[in-house]
Amino acid sequence: MERVQINIPEKILYQQHFKIVEADINDVNHMGNERVLVFVNSIKEGFFRELKLTANAPTEGIIFANHSINYKNEGFLGDEIVCHVGVNNITECSFDLISHFIKSNSTTLAIVRTGIVYYDYEKRKIKPLPQSFITAFTK
Repeated sequence: MERVQINIPEKILYQQHFKIVEADINDVNHMGNERVLVFVNSIKEGFFRELKLTANAPTEGIIFANHSINYKNEGFLGDEIVCHVGVNNITECSFDLISHFIKSNSTTLAIVRTGIVYYDYEKRKIKPLPQSFITAFTK
């Protein structure tokens, strides 16, 4: 099986803590793989709030274009997780949001790369990232 390589950014721009709860557990008693994407969506909201950026305005905003996930370890009920978040591959119109999920025993649970594009909802097309994004990501 081919494994996608996800590079963890050196600079952590945001971190979020959470605990694996009953709703995250599947029928084989570990965290369901789909839960990582639920966490990524929540993390995205905190990330933009922390950096004082607007992810979505009435006429423009971000769109998740794709995800790559490397699962490294199982997560179990009660596990405490910290997610370190950074940015890679900034282009004129897009960037990769990298979420590194780390268990309290310092092992990696998963690494997620979310490809994000900036989008004009009225024109229905991709547009350049606001300068505020680039400044916040590279300061």
